[in-house]
Amino acid sequence: MGTPLAVGISDIATLPLRLGSAVRGRRVFHPVGVLAEGTLERVAPLGEGLPLESGDVIGRVSKGVGLPGAVPDVAGVAWRMPQPSAPTPWDVLLASTVRGRLLLAPAASWSGTTFSSLMPLRYKDGVWWLQARLSTPIDSPGLALEAIRSRIASTGVDFDIEQAAGTGGFLPLARLTLHTLATNSGDISFDPTVHSHPDVELMPGWLTGFRRAAYRRSRQGRDAE
Repeated sequence: MGTPLAVGISDIATLPLRLGSAVRGRRVFHPVGVLAEGTLERVAPLGEGLPLESGDVIGRVSKGVGLPGAVPDVAGVAWRMPQPSAPTPWDVLLASTVRGRLLLAPAASWSGTTFSSLMPLRYKDGVWWLQARLSTPIDSPGLALEAIRSRIASTGVDFDIEQAAGTGGFLPLARLTLHTLATNSGDISFDPTVHSHPDVELMPGWLTGFRRAAYRRSRQGRDAE
């Protein structure tokens, strides 16, 4: 009956994400957040570790489930770096973890929370991890996005970005500063599975494929493709 339609397992498995996004009218993952303009300043020597470069970025601090007010939630921080010599920008997404690099966990407050890439990155035949910590004090209790929004609007917020090779310890890589609330940036769909450095890829490949399909379904559900 005509030409068979090839449908991947990841597309079938992530179809509910498209439906959920359409019903909610917003992204399934980290539906509420604060978008801001900022800068990334590399502090590690060039050539040591991942190829992040200093420059302007657009960033987002978010809550994973979108729970209201100061209620604990999975916390997220993401930023997009332009790459003039590459076909796409480079998106980095980190989420709150507990006891290591892999265990996604809710955060009770912004201060003291560790954000992890959750998946390692392959670069130059090596395996690397990224993590971040908010270095700007947030006095408000809980995980209220309004506290982040107010601090960005007043003095800005800083995140210390660190990298680790394999199972080694984390070392300073860069400082992320979000200093101006974004007002005209639209619905930016951060997606590290399609927006990456040409020489950097998420691992393992099968999980990257599933994650790529999940992000795509979420964008399609809210017409943000």
